[in-house]
Amino acid sequence: MTCNKVSDDIEEEVKDKHGDYKVNAPNPVNSDPQFMGDYPEPKPTTSKIPDLPPSTEAPTESPALNRPPKPPGPALGPYFNFITTDLDKMLWMGSALIFRQISFDRPHIEFICDVNVDYDWEILYENLFDMCAYRINMSIELRSGEGNERINWKVDWGDKQTNGSFHVARLDGKWRGGFFSCNGFDATVSEQTASNLTYSDVWDHLLSIHDEDPLNLLIWGGDQNYIDFIFEDVPYLRAWTNMEWNEKWTTDFRDDVKEQVEQYHFYTYAENWQRRSEVRRALTSIPSIMMWDDHDIFDGAGSYPPLLHDSPVMMGMFLAAQKMRLLFQHHTTFDKARQHQLFGHQGHNFFARCGRNLAILGVDGRTERNTEIIHHEETWNLIFNKLENNLDGIEHLIVIFPVPFSFIRVRIAETIFEHMKNLPNKWRKLSPIKRTNSIFGLPELYDDLLDEWVHENHIEERNNTLRRFQQLAEEKRVRITYLSGDVHCCGVSRFQTRGSLRSPPINDAKLMYQIISSAIVNIPPSKTAIRVAHLFKTKWNPVPDTIEEILDFFERRAEDGKKAFHKKFRPNRNWCLLEECSNVASTTMTVMKKKRLRVLHHKDQLIAPAELGPTSNKKGEGDQEPPIHSHSQKGSCRERIQVDQQYIGTYDLKIRFWLESTQKHEEGRQFVSYDLLIPDLK
Repeated sequence: MTCNKVSDDIEEEVKDKHGDYKVNAPNPVNSDPQFMGDYPEPKPTTSKIPDLPPSTEAPTESPALNRPPKPPGPALGPYFNFITTDLDKMLWMGSALIFRQISFDRPHIEFICDVNVDYDWEILYENLFDMCAYRINMSIELRSGEGNERINWKVDWGDKQTNGSFHVARLDGKWRGGFFSCNGFDATVSEQTASNLTYSDVWDHLLSIHDEDPLNLLIWGGDQNYIDFIFEDVPYLRAWTNMEWNEKWTTDFRDDVKEQVEQYHFYTYAENWQRRSEVRRALTSIPSIMMWDDHDIFDGAGSYPPLLHDSPVMMGMFLAAQKMRLLFQHHTTFDKARQHQLFGHQGHNFFARCGRNLAILGVDGRTERNTEIIHHEETWNLIFNKLENNLDGIEHLIVIFPVPFSFIRVRIAETIFEHMKNLPNKWRKLSPIKRTNSIFGLPELYDDLLDEWVHENHIEERNNTLRRFQQLAEEKRVRITYLSGDVHCCGVSRFQTRGSLRSPPINDAKLMYQIISSAIVNIPPSKTAIRVAHLFKTKWNPVPDTIEEILDFFERRAEDGKKAFHKKFRPNRNWCLLEECSNVASTTMTVMKKKRLRVLHHKDQLIAPAELGPTSNKKGEGDQEPPIHSHSQKGSCRERIQVDQQYIGTYDLKIRFWLESTQKHEEGRQFVSYDLLIPDLK
């Protein structure tokens, strides 16, 4: 066979009859990347790329929309992260991230409290965009007893001083934490809509709850930043999105482009972390743990076919995002991530023990993702080995999956967009189809659907993982709860043993709740989208002897307390409070009256033990007002019913959704809560 014949055969494999590269074929210039972010060395060039334009402020209340983001000031931080508690050494372990302009000396930090605090400084980057990045490794004495230790801190920067405090739960203290996701507006949200909603309303309510009773932990569930605007703000990338199909997916990721992309990420983090006062206050007063999602990288990262996924620019964009994610979200670098307790085959997952009874697993759903898998099999083995060896004494395991582990299936839409994705590029450029495409030339919703655990491409991996979690729960007698965000609405799903095989809830190892809390900032879905979501099937039997169901959880509307017609998902911005509960002495608990959420004996179907919780004041502060249905109707529509003690554990976990009213009053927006009590496993 001649060389020309071989070349023609290869061309036929990767190109369609119109000469365009096929989306499902290997990328011709990067056919076998070894990891996400692996791209070929760019070719030498003497051409120069355009500089970033000067920053302009958008007409909204938040500086986070400066386009492009502004350089930071001379000092950033300290931003506190939680790592774990070491019960053998009786230590709370965490870190602080500080940036100082390189022309200044290293600042000094002091901790003032009643317990011992040991710390040491570590340089992560000596010069990163004229800033020195420091990590402070912290070990705080973990004393016996209940309640919290207040840890006051003070930083002397040389030219100024800053101070604050955070709270660490004692050994027998009950942890309180906040969970949220989607901390920004994406590129589809108009400036007027963003200005009307504001960045800070839901954050301000979260911080008002913290002021009343301190939170020990903030769990960030993905999309900490929205990098979407980078394709408009960086001139080279704007030109790249408009390149012809074949050129776009084979173009080099140049070193000077890499520098601009990393700078854009760095400045975006600095804007969100420091210039947004509500975020700065949270990061400096509540230790955080974080797991990223696609908008921290670019929309749909990982959920694209090989031609796009493996292209030099997409790979380079991912690597730049990973570098800044490790720095800002985990206070580490590529070289030090394993030393700093992140683990995985190629990804960066974490395990954190929160005192005696609670543990958290954060699962990196982006680094190893492609159209076929979400996690490499070796990563799953590392995760379950970690859990097998570290759950002694743990009553409750929280698993952070930024994308919901349980959600509606939309197979018809998946099929339609898969066909549209596979169309020759010539057809995708036709006006009716082009209008539905993303900036990458594929259907806008294609990557959103492929992101989901329940997509046809990923459901087998999801179900295999569910089985392993069920086995773990049974062997370790640990209750497992999933926390997720991503979808811009809130909801509750539940797994449990099917039918007549079901034990009482406190004994059912298959009883697992999926908590979806999204978004703390981004715009909720339209009412039409919520109505459509309720048309799909919401009950399945995913694995043997297991029933999975999206619950009718939200019985009343946050705006007026009237009965909600659509009860599974609510189109309200929200966040979620988590609290450890213990020593339940009474055999009674407050639940909604019959025909609302209630608890039944185990021979019947378990309905979530839930109720409407308190509301904020009209300014959107605190939790001191009665439930919305108590003061919107005459009398109370709650009743107290007897529940057998076997349904109530010793170390239950209370989940409180806080929903922002869509109605704006003169004083502000009110917040309404909905409570769920998750029993431990005996």
